[in-house]
Amino acid sequence: MELVLLFSNSFLVGFSGAMMPGPLLTVGIAETPRSGWRTGPIISIGHAIAEVVVVVLLSAGVVAISENGIITGVIGVAGGLALLLMGGMMAYDILTGRVKYEYTGNEARTRSSVLIGKGITASISNPYWFVWWGTTGLAFVVKSVKLGIAGPVVFYFGHILSDFVWYTVVSVVLWRGKKIFVGAGLKTLILMCAAFLLYLGGSFIIDGLGNLD
Repeated sequence: MELVLLFSNSFLVGFSGAMMPGPLLTVGIAETPRSGWRTGPIISIGHAIAEVVVVVLLSAGVVAISENGIITGVIGVAGGLALLLMGGMMAYDILTGRVKYEYTGNEARTRSSVLIGKGITASISNPYWFVWWGTTGLAFVVKSVKLGIAGPVVFYFGHILSDFVWYTVVSVVLWRGKKIFVGAGLKTLILMCAAFLLYLGGSFIIDGLGNLD
């Protein structure tokens, strides 16, 4: 019963992180027009790979990263630079026409391996992802280890399921309405996503430098 409760609680609380606008959601929105509804679950695989590492480390007794100002500062700057790069490349693709987001019915899909890589990058480039794991996630891990080895495993799968559900829903909804978001409208949406990544990147760098003072 305790494991069932842990699973359900981790699933519901997982939405507190999944539903927050961030790099992973932005990547999902940007890639869905080309790669279809499969985008959500595939980038979630990359996200899951990044998160299993965190769960293992926290379960092994690693001190919460968010409590160390120097580490969070370095993460902030590095993550910010990664976001600036992702946002810049996204905007470049649209403005130069290197990547077409028009609806033609036969768009070249982004390879699954590339989407998984973007899922990993979008996750670890977000300093607030570490903050979540250093607070809410850490508290869950502390409770789960009291239930033995099965505890962290059950917590992980309950948590990651919320990500798969959320990002799949987002991709399905966007994909079904794809014919509506065409031409200039879709390009504008992607550029807005790129601008959001650039904004996040800049704010992360500023926050990170502040932690290094």
